[in-house]
Amino acid sequence: MFKQNLNYRFMFATTVAIVLIMTVNFTWDYYEQKRQSYQELREKAQVITKQLLATREFIAQKQDRINFDSQGHFEFKGLNPAAVGRGLGDIFASWTEYGIKQTRLEVRNPKNAPDEYEKQALYKFQADPALQEVWGEDTLNGRKVFRYIVPLRVNESCLPCHGEPAGSTDIAGYPKEGYKYGGLAGAISITVPMDIFISNLRSDMLRHFGFIFVLLGVTLAAIYVLLNRLVASPLSQLKKAAAEMGSGNLNVDLTNVKAVGEIKELAMQFQDMALQLSNLYGNMEQQVETRTRELQLANEVLKAKQQELEKANLQLAQANEHKSRFLATMSHELRTPLTSIIAFTELLLENMDPEDGLSRQNLQEIKVNGENLLNLINNLLDLAKIEAGRYQLNLETVDMVDVIGSVERVIAPLAMKKGIDFKTRFMEEIPLLKADPEKIHRVVENLAGNAVKFTPQGGKVEIKVDFDRETQTVLVEVNDTGIGIKEEDQERIFERFVQVDNSNSRRYRGTGLGLALAKELVEMHGGWIRVSSRPEEGSAFTVGLPVAASLEEGKDG
Repeated sequence: MFKQNLNYRFMFATTVAIVLIMTVNFTWDYYEQKRQSYQELREKAQVITKQLLATREFIAQKQDRINFDSQGHFEFKGLNPAAVGRGLGDIFASWTEYGIKQTRLEVRNPKNAPDEYEKQALYKFQADPALQEVWGEDTLNGRKVFRYIVPLRVNESCLPCHGEPAGSTDIAGYPKEGYKYGGLAGAISITVPMDIFISNLRSDMLRHFGFIFVLLGVTLAAIYVLLNRLVASPLSQLKKAAAEMGSGNLNVDLTNVKAVGEIKELAMQFQDMALQLSNLYGNMEQQVETRTRELQLANEVLKAKQQELEKANLQLAQANEHKSRFLATMSHELRTPLTSIIAFTELLLENMDPEDGLSRQNLQEIKVNGENLLNLINNLLDLAKIEAGRYQLNLETVDMVDVIGSVERVIAPLAMKKGIDFKTRFMEEIPLLKADPEKIHRVVENLAGNAVKFTPQGGKVEIKVDFDRETQTVLVEVNDTGIGIKEEDQERIFERFVQVDNSNSRRYRGTGLGLALAKELVEMHGGWIRVSSRPEEGSAFTVGLPVAASLEEGKDG
């Protein structure tokens, strides 16, 4: 509960932010001071080194004056640069805690032997002639020290004692090393204790920590006072007022809330809300009564409209049933005389003189138009039966090879007459179906007939039969290279009395019932029909018939 307090959360967030900022600042200061201290130590070591180098150079230049008297007699005094440098180092070490040492890899005096840090520096100078210095932190005898090492390169003053020929004795009685001009002769090593540096750094860090704690304490105290006076106390009054309003007392007074800025504006808005709620509650019963009365009137109007709609739906259903019965009756009555007309036309064609071309052509036209009209009447009759719910499937075991064969016998002559390449293909062995063979025949014949009708001379029409083992569905696909169908028209072509070209001058005859009837017959078998087409490229109609259809013989359509 305490952790949900606004003061706690704000102070906690502020504390974390200040600690993070000061920690970053402390870390930065620490490394910056350390870097500056190293720089100061390095500069001190550089000065000491340069002074020692200057002394060595001076002694080297004055060797003749030191070792020859006024009469020109030579007497080696033992004040060569190495001896002077070693003596200065001893004196300097006795006065201070600094260490000055001349060293090289092969020493004449064992006291000048390099330690491990100096050896590594000498190896670096030997490997890189351009390297001027090596410095860093080290530990000697358990104490932190600063190490600074510079190389000693062979110059003209070094050659008399250390040059060639190697092995010959120099004036000090030591064998020469055979150094060459510019080579590495050794190094000067400066060791500076870091106790004072570490002590100063620790003092600075302690001051930083003290400052952080003081800043944190003052900041948190100020935040607590300001939050409590400007935020927490006014919000507590608003909370108390909200509790009273929740208990039903809407007569709250927030005008005396001690707040400023947004909190004060919130209190005034809260006061306005309480006043509006009070007024609203006073008029609520009257408003509820008015709204209830209006709702009752609206329900009565809605009920009357619903009754009118039900009456209209009943009349529409009756009219639709009368229409279906009329179509079924008229189609049935028209089929009988049309069948007779077609039969008598065929008899006349058989008995007519072959040379009477005009009469034969007229009779042929009568026969074709009679068959088209009979097909239209059959489609109307079937659709009327389906709509009236009196259409039935005569299910039996069907072999698609027989169905496609019977369609081929009808379509092949039409395609040949029009100059169209027509063929059928079975992709693999097709299982037997439980279906109405006559209805499946009509569906495939309708699709193939449309394909021939809408394919120009020289085109191709193909019926392909395949089996999808995954879905256990027989797929009958009718492809053509005809005029094609626009994408926006592909859904409409399965509606009744719809053709893509409805102009008065359309080239292709038809009523728009064939595809609608095909769709109804396929869906009665539990299947589906789809189309894929592009204008001027052709169309592909695919019928899917499930093998294990859950249909019973004689089931209504």
